[in-house]
Amino acid sequence: MVPRDERTQQALTYVRHQATKSLADLRVLLERTAADCGRCLGGISEEQARFQPGDEWSINEVLDHLIYATARQITERICNLAVRRPPRRFTADDSSGRAMQTIEKRRQALARLLDEVVVIVSALPHPSLGPLNLKELIAYHRLHVMDHVQQIEKIKAEPGYPRVRATQAS
Repeated sequence: MVPRDERTQQALTYVRHQATKSLADLRVLLERTAADCGRCLGGISEEQARFQPGDEWSINEVLDHLIYATARQITERICNLAVRRPPRRFTADDSSGRAMQTIEKRRQALARLLDEVVVIVSALPHPSLGPLNLKELIAYHRLHVMDHVQQIEKIKAEPGYPRVRATQAS
């Protein structure tokens, strides 16, 4: 494994601290993560979701990444372990097929995935953090999602971000 930079070491320290909590407490942490993410995404219009500040990701691209990472890197890995199938290695995103989805479909897909995280104890290798047991993986998931929630909030604060709010369908 490569030497860890300061940010990676801080992340690992947070993950390990959170992993000392009970599974019940970690479930509350996951529920809070899903709620925080939902609040951040609430009311975003299609125009806002497509807004891309410079060379940075749009909200749609951030959601594509979160959907992929949650499905492939978290939920799928845990389900594979449940049936004693070795998990696949962490890989780069493959968001093909979601490019034409609406923001609401992406929100629903992410909410579904956040609800699917199940409880199984095992060690899962992460490319920069090293092996993570289930509790550490749950804590890492919170850290990863919240990092992208902050990224979305930053996009929403950009000067050119469309200020139009999505309207509720009657």
